[in-house]
Amino acid sequence: MAASNEWTEWHLTPWGWVKGSEKDDFKGLSPRETPDDCVMSAKHSEYAGSVHSGIDRKDEVIWKHADAELVDSLLRQHGPAPRHL
Repeated sequence: MAASNEWTEWHLTPWGWVKGSEKDDFKGLSPRETPDDCVMSAKHSEYAGSVHSGIDRKDEVIWKHADAELVDSLLRQHGPAPRHL
């Protein structure tokens, strides 16, 4: 069993990044609906295998709209997905 395994999803919209579902070690899963105008979803994860190990951080894109030009435009405007829980 991991000492810690937490993550947060982030959704890129025309208005910026919106926090999505998240998993916290103490609160559990907090589901949130994906915004209708989402063009990209990303996930930031933090994992510690034991209390003696360091934290492994991982950022991944989990979905992208087929319109790459739209996604690129919004990424230029709002920057990359947040890298925090």
